[in-house]
Amino acid sequence: MSELILHHYWQSPFAHKIRLALGLIDASWSSVEIPRIPPKPFLIPLTAGYRRTPVLQHGADVFCDTQNIARAIGELTDDCRLIPESESGRIHAFTDWIDGTVFNLAARVILTSAIDTAPPEFIRDRAGLYFGSNWTPDGLKGQLSGVILQLSSHLKAIDQGFSGSGGFATRALSYADISIAVIAWFIRGRWEDGPVFLKQFPNIERIEREIHEQTTECYDNLAGEAALAIAHDSFSCSSKGVQSQIGCSMYEGMRVSIRPQAETSDPSVIGQLRYLDDIRVSIDHNAPEVGDVVVHLPVAGYQIQSCE
Repeated sequence: MSELILHHYWQSPFAHKIRLALGLIDASWSSVEIPRIPPKPFLIPLTAGYRRTPVLQHGADVFCDTQNIARAIGELTDDCRLIPESESGRIHAFTDWIDGTVFNLAARVILTSAIDTAPPEFIRDRAGLYFGSNWTPDGLKGQLSGVILQLSSHLKAIDQGFSGSGGFATRALSYADISIAVIAWFIRGRWEDGPVFLKQFPNIERIEREIHEQTTECYDNLAGEAALAIAHDSFSCSSKGVQSQIGCSMYEGMRVSIRPQAETSDPSVIGQLRYLDDIRVSIDHNAPEVGDVVVHLPVAGYQIQSCE
């Protein structure tokens, strides 16, 4: 059985992104399928309340957010092909923009287009995550044409950023190209006009095709209960300590709350601060189902506050 456990569901674009990342470096992993919407009884005890998909587990270490998971894959497999060190800053900045600005526009197009046909509980759940609390169906529909124009503009800029062969940031395909491929995969599969829309962007279509041709899936299935038991029987050796930051008075052991910076319906993740630098924040968390675990999130895009 693989040491890497991915908690995901197959339709999730961000889970597909991590599956492609694992496949591009031929890493083996175990698959725990979780519900698309809450409740998620075999995930929440593990994550201290983090509810988004996917989550990567390695024993008693739990990695949330795809940017953070991509870093963790490189660290845990000692394989830098996804994010070569020489291009690390460029790839992280680019994929952060893709995951935020570009994906949110694509999600808005897809959710708005499906608002009259998708299950109402699914639309309510996802709209709360991406649009905050003040959205209305008529408001989304009224803005749809403008949102499509914005999405097209961003994709055109990406498409023009290619030299004609190789990847976006490196000669070999990297995590940056996976991010592009997943946006195309998402648009193509979830929006009725997606296939025609994507024909405007031949380089993006090429990357989508090449990424899916060059990745393999090497996984076994694992029950959620078994994953929790693995966490319970494991011990984290992850780093401790708080890096000094100007204007930040947080310290190791402080009880903190972590939540996305954007206005969403996400619950806060709460625990004892274990580690903090300019990239990653880690908290100690305990629940009866999992015992002592460490939950890791990125600093960028998240608001970290003291609960004391």
